[in-house]
Amino acid sequence: MGLGKIGTAIAKALIKVGINPSDIAGSVRSEHGLRRTQVELPGVHVTLSNGEIVKDAEVIVLAVKPRQVIDVINDVAGLLNEDKLMISVVAGLSTKLLGSLTKARVIRTMPNISILEGSGVTAVSRGPRATDADVEFTCSLFNAVGKCYIVNEEYLNAVTALSGSGPAYVAMIVEALWEAGILIGLPSDLAWSLSIDVIESGAKLLNSKKPWEIISDVATPGGVTISGIKFAEERGLKGLLMGMIESAYRRSTDVQKTIEDTIEANLSKLRK
Repeated sequence: MGLGKIGTAIAKALIKVGINPSDIAGSVRSEHGLRRTQVELPGVHVTLSNGEIVKDAEVIVLAVKPRQVIDVINDVAGLLNEDKLMISVVAGLSTKLLGSLTKARVIRTMPNISILEGSGVTAVSRGPRATDADVEFTCSLFNAVGKCYIVNEEYLNAVTALSGSGPAYVAMIVEALWEAGILIGLPSDLAWSLSIDVIESGAKLLNSKKPWEIISDVATPGGVTISGIKFAEERGLKGLLMGMIESAYRRSTDVQKTIEDTIEANLSKLRK
């Protein structure tokens, strides 16, 4: 439910790893969205009706904006029984609250956009009525497009700040490396390729070495690398990166409170 950016990314990723498009159905909110998504996801059944896709589904991925949750759930409430598994990718929506809105079995996840390349990082938290088999299935789904971590739900705002937002941070670092390469005289295309390759090669090294071991291997006494490291340390590069993630975590926590307060307020109105 909700073929926006992340919903479409999940659908594309699943198709890329061999899921038949005809086994996927998705909903959108507008005729424009319908036409766009039909082009982006050929073979996938795309509709304006949430009920149409939920009726026969065994597994439902909830990928709408937080403010749309109540309307979307109310739209299909009668179809969401314990025979359905609902996997939420809605940031800031707790399984406790989602579980109170539906009778379906609930799992909460936080994937990142790298699922598009089969290298996604997804955290999975078990919610109301979910079984061990549901958790295993959800992990198998996201392991097909990257790596899955089962985590306590209390960590999901931190996960959102670190790995959920992480691809944007890496993109910023690569952009800085590329621009630095141009600044010191490299052709733009060479600087770009080197910047991407050094991130990939560095990540592979971290599979077998700790960061300080790599630094020790590369930074020879009085050499080029240690000069660059001194410059970064003097300007607080690590502190800056840590602060960036800490700021994202605080924002994620604030967003969750706002979302849940808004949903609770709307629920109170509906009860009256």
